[in-house]
Amino acid sequence: MKYKILIVLYIIYSGVFAQEGKQNGEGVLIDKPILKRNTTKMIWPFKEEAFVFWGGTKVEQNKHMADINQQYALDILMVANGAPYEGDAKQNSSYFIFGKEIMAPCNAKVVKVIRGVKDNIPGIENKKDISGNTIVLETTNKEYLLFAHLKENSIKIKEGDEVKKGQVIAQCGNSGNSTMAHLHLQLQNTVELLEATGAKLYFDEIVVNGSIKKDYFPVKEDFIKNIDKNLPNIKE
Repeated sequence: MKYKILIVLYIIYSGVFAQEGKQNGEGVLIDKPILKRNTTKMIWPFKEEAFVFWGGTKVEQNKHMADINQQYALDILMVANGAPYEGDAKQNSSYFIFGKEIMAPCNAKVVKVIRGVKDNIPGIENKKDISGNTIVLETTNKEYLLFAHLKENSIKIKEGDEVKKGQVIAQCGNSGNSTMAHLHLQLQNTVELLEATGAKLYFDEIVVNGSIKKDYFPVKEDFIKNIDKNLPNIKE
């Protein structure tokens, strides 16, 4: 089943994202704090199980590794019967992850919000608004979480808000430079994507391919979900 999923996804999904950034001669962004990984404890951003299409430390696992701005980023889908959608592939509503609620993985401050970007017709990218509807959260440890390609009109928070772990902040969409509904999630060392260096995002305690993993960095082909006891009871 794993290989059937990958074949289907490679055919229909390119997941194009920006690949720009100012670097010095050694390929390191200048005048930004160094961040290798998070120390803040994180939960998975979905209530449901989801599938990691791009993730890991090698380009073969994770096409984001070719770009320092988004290295180690995750592209997350939901799949069933070997495919990420059922029905008409040209309708966003056919994709299992489209419209799914996204939770804050930790307590954080909202430091950037981009709204007003329409969701694409699947297969057609918006190369003007690269990250689409976007949220950036800042942890108390000055780690920055970027959520991209969010659903139009789904963002529930604004810049300056303080959010709690498990709080619903938006819904998954297909806005920006995206070919199909998915969540682009990354940890970075500063607010702005094109000034950032990506870092490894570890989750405190999650179920990975049916087994409980602690302090885990997701990789390609992982099926991941939260452990129910770790989800806070947040009233909207």
